[in-house]
Amino acid sequence: MLSSIAKLSSMESFELYIFSFGFATFDICSLVARAVVIMEFLLGSFLVFNLLHRFTKWITASFLAIFSIFLLWRMIAGDTESCHCMGDVIDMNPIQSLIKNAVLAIMLAFSWNTDSRVFNRQNLIAFLTAAVTAATVFLVCPPDFYYRNTSESNDLSQEAFRPVADSLDLSKGRRIICFYSATCEHCRHCASKMAGIIRRHDIPLDSVSVLFMQTHAAQDSVVTAFYAEHGDGLVLPYHDLHPFDFIPLTNGSMPLVTLFKDGNLVKEYDYLSLDEKELASFFNE
Repeated sequence: MLSSIAKLSSMESFELYIFSFGFATFDICSLVARAVVIMEFLLGSFLVFNLLHRFTKWITASFLAIFSIFLLWRMIAGDTESCHCMGDVIDMNPIQSLIKNAVLAIMLAFSWNTDSRVFNRQNLIAFLTAAVTAATVFLVCPPDFYYRNTSESNDLSQEAFRPVADSLDLSKGRRIICFYSATCEHCRHCASKMAGIIRRHDIPLDSVSVLFMQTHAAQDSVVTAFYAEHGDGLVLPYHDLHPFDFIPLTNGSMPLVTLFKDGNLVKEYDYLSLDEKELASFFNE
């Protein structure tokens, strides 16, 4: 239960971690992340209140086995980064998480033969608990595609950006142009999300450019650290703009991801409205 709450409190990082493996679209990964949070909380609450004991203990054992196999795979692959077992609340690498799972397995073994406490209408109680838990997770932390269907970004000033694009040779062909600040938390998440999309769909790197608002005197080292930590190591072509030049372009909003065709704006996204399918199809039209 604590693990699920910790993941929920840092859902952006958890869903980006799942997305980094490239097995599915970001929308599917965001649903998988919430499904894991819901299932963990339900298994914990069912164990605490001894609901559906036989079913719960087998499902819990299966989850522990699956997660442990995954952690062993990451450990063998040499991964020493956080596996987000406890979200961003506690930074745990695969070895530490395996030890945690071993402790949980021992606790589960001791409680395996516990006499089942039979509640009246326990199936109904379990169903209502599951429904309330799922509703709470999606209300507290809606997936990004909810915002995509309810909001639209219109922050870029095309008139102000046109001469900048011409001066930086960004006015030809099909381009993705991102507007970031290296110190912006949402920009960091956006960079990780974009790195996953670019790699998953083989988007050509020379068609993607990033404009950074200059925040430090030694901006190159800041950008290098930004890409290493938040861009999954994917270094994209970039330019620095002084804040007095950057802010009028985006009206102070960031991050922005824009699609341009021969200097004409085709689509604009903020972090939440970013559409993986549209970004991928933009280069296949």
